[in-house]
Amino acid sequence: MDIWDDDYREPTEDERSARRTLAVAIALINSSAPIATTDLRRDFYPEISDASFRKSFQRDRARLAASGIVIVSAGMRGSEQTWRIDEDCSFVRESHLLPEDALTLNCLLLPMAADTSFPFAHDLRIALTKIDRSFRDPAIAALPRSARNRDVNLTRIEKCLMNAHAASITYTRSDGSDLKRTILPYGLFTLRNQIYLVAPEADQTGDVQNAPHTYLVSRIEKVRELARVSYDIPASFDVRDYVLLPFQIGPTQYVASFIVPPERRDDVLARVDTRGTWDDEGACTILTTSVSDERAAAMWAIAEGIEPVRPQSLVDCWKERLRAALGGE
Repeated sequence: MDIWDDDYREPTEDERSARRTLAVAIALINSSAPIATTDLRRDFYPEISDASFRKSFQRDRARLAASGIVIVSAGMRGSEQTWRIDEDCSFVRESHLLPEDALTLNCLLLPMAADTSFPFAHDLRIALTKIDRSFRDPAIAALPRSARNRDVNLTRIEKCLMNAHAASITYTRSDGSDLKRTILPYGLFTLRNQIYLVAPEADQTGDVQNAPHTYLVSRIEKVRELARVSYDIPASFDVRDYVLLPFQIGPTQYVASFIVPPERRDDVLARVDTRGTWDDEGACTILTTSVSDERAAAMWAIAEGIEPVRPQSLVDCWKERLRAALGGE
């Protein structure tokens, strides 16, 4: 029997313990003030005795310390002990992750981030978004899937990608017809709550047959890992080259222009280079590109610190969103 065809199962005791430990860490990291022992006991250890709580909390602190998150006493609040994260001794600041590490975190934490019964799923999705973001929707972890309805094909694709194994897929085109292909998964990205796979077609030996193609994962009907066919992702491959801007999904409404100030040019150009044309205009640069969603284009411009200059409807939408962000001023 295929292990991925099984229905949802109750989490094991180890999984419950890991979930609780992560929840404690997230609560303390996000808290602006130390948390009292009573509050930790009530929120995360409600079903065990006081003696068991003390042992479990001590064990969870040791596990977190081994992972680089140190919980220390923050003194007394009345007659009660309080707790906080020791920022000087913890790895809670921004740090560099290799792409392989980021992918591993995404794959390992996806079930918990997608579990609607986990109270900190939203916080975890935000944390994973910070690992993989280029002003698009949160990466794979942000999809609102419950653990009971896990996307089997996405799991299999992730496994092929992690193991660098080819995959045999059945894919449904937009016209409803099916095709069968052997592919080499190169990367995944998410846009507007849809997951896309970038992969070239290959023969049965793993030799690439054409340039990478973008597949909508929800249209992949079947996936079979070809464990005997391994491959290497070219060093020149960057999944961002296949990601449209957030406002370019769907039919084009019009072509718009944005003025990019000198201090923003290099950063914006690095991520938007192939998405439009660039023209120097005095000290600034004009980016001209297609727009499918006006509101999304206005929000993107605000986030990037750039200003739309035409058409007027986009400029008006941009100003409206700015006023809303400033509280209607």
